[in-house]
Amino acid sequence: MNCINFVVPMNPCPCGAYPDRNLCRCTEPQIRRYQSRISRPILDRIDLFVQVSPVSYAELMQREVQESSARIRERVCRAREIQKKRYEGLGLRTNAELSARQLELFCPLGEEELAVMKEAFYRYRLSARSYHRIVRTARTIADLSGCEEIGAEQLCEALAYRRRVCE
Repeated sequence: MNCINFVVPMNPCPCGAYPDRNLCRCTEPQIRRYQSRISRPILDRIDLFVQVSPVSYAELMQREVQESSARIRERVCRAREIQKKRYEGLGLRTNAELSARQLELFCPLGEEELAVMKEAFYRYRLSARSYHRIVRTARTIADLSGCEEIGAEQLCEALAYRRRVCE
């Protein structure tokens, strides 16, 4: 199975300024109609939804030390190595390639984590595909953090990346 990156840039509304209500001139029905133009089956196949907001001048001038690109690259390489070892001999390289059956084996959830996913499943009316994508994403988040197990924290972060679909 090949993993394909699929990036879908989209304005949040017809004028492109939402959620900044000082600049956005669209009505709520216009925004909902615009955002509903992508079908749910397509949305189900997207793992991460990230809203990028403009950077203010004050943020640009902040002198806070951020995690460097080199440090982020180290974490990603370490996570990829963890996945490579985990799936050695199975013909898999990454968490994204796991089947639903393999998820049960490699991404077991404890009682608290199952409760989080049960609530999310019913609250957001998740499909089986969305459910599995969230667990795969949580496994990757755990790998990036150096965690052996998927915790409720990683599941909640993965759910946050699905916010666009869940609303």
